[in-house]
Amino acid sequence: MKRLEPRQLLVLSALGRNASIHRAARDLSLTQSAVSKTLAEIEAGMGSALFLRSRQGIAATALGRLVLRRVEHLLDLLDHGIGRHGKEAPVLKIGYVSDLHGMALGQAFVRWRLSQPLSLRLVELDSQPLGLQLLQNAELDALVLDEPGEQELRTISNRMVPVLRKSHPLLVKGTSLSLQDVQALDWILPTAGAPFHRALQSWMVRAGIEAAVNLWILPAGQALSTVVAQSDVLAWLPAAQASWFQQMGVLMPVRLTDVPDIEAPAYLLLGAHVQADPVLQQGVALFAHFMDHSSACFEVQ
Repeated sequence: MKRLEPRQLLVLSALGRNASIHRAARDLSLTQSAVSKTLAEIEAGMGSALFLRSRQGIAATALGRLVLRRVEHLLDLLDHGIGRHGKEAPVLKIGYVSDLHGMALGQAFVRWRLSQPLSLRLVELDSQPLGLQLLQNAELDALVLDEPGEQELRTISNRMVPVLRKSHPLLVKGTSLSLQDVQALDWILPTAGAPFHRALQSWMVRAGIEAAVNLWILPAGQALSTVVAQSDVLAWLPAAQASWFQQMGVLMPVRLTDVPDIEAPAYLLLGAHVQADPVLQQGVALFAHFMDHSSACFEVQ
């Protein structure tokens, strides 16, 4: 079989930890269909099943357990370095509430883990007040907010990209479409967050798009890619996530001609304890850079 790609290693690791495709998808801020497709690719390449499926979840086969041990060993080397011993390295803990930012965080997490020695943990939260309490108790090192606070480290911009299913009739003309092409379509948004909706409304005014567009909310992890892949709707995704789905061969990002991008801002708030820890402080600053880069690096092909 071909050598496993970094994204495949991380999907296998998440499946082994969670024993559930649903929980693994939430862990990586991906859709269940994306995780299932990646697993199918790996199993096809190996010519054997790595997990047994049931209503209760998934369980590794004998081959699956062997592969998982090797995957975890490799990821441990990436996290800590070959031959590293002694005191365990600190873990940078970053919390988030918004599905939209969770999708982009997951992509930054993938690139971070493959290149940085400081371990990283993303924590999905039910509410912003809970996140603020955990931050105050030093159980989180940083919190990604939808609305600006008084102590945010910096603003992170998630560039939003429109996507269509790969075989959509509009794509016969290429990936550059006019406003008239997309205005008649139903649109899916990955979050109900007010800041993104304000940014979208402002963008629609600048672009001259009628406010009568049909908008639907479908949070990340709720089979978003499956819905888009099986219909003619247009979905707005963070650029890094659009790149992931393009690599999976599910969706195709498009460019709207003569129209500026939509930026969905996020705000990174530091815990007070981080200011006294140079390692954590540098880690949070570096991760903020990763977030910006994961949005800026992707261009529609």
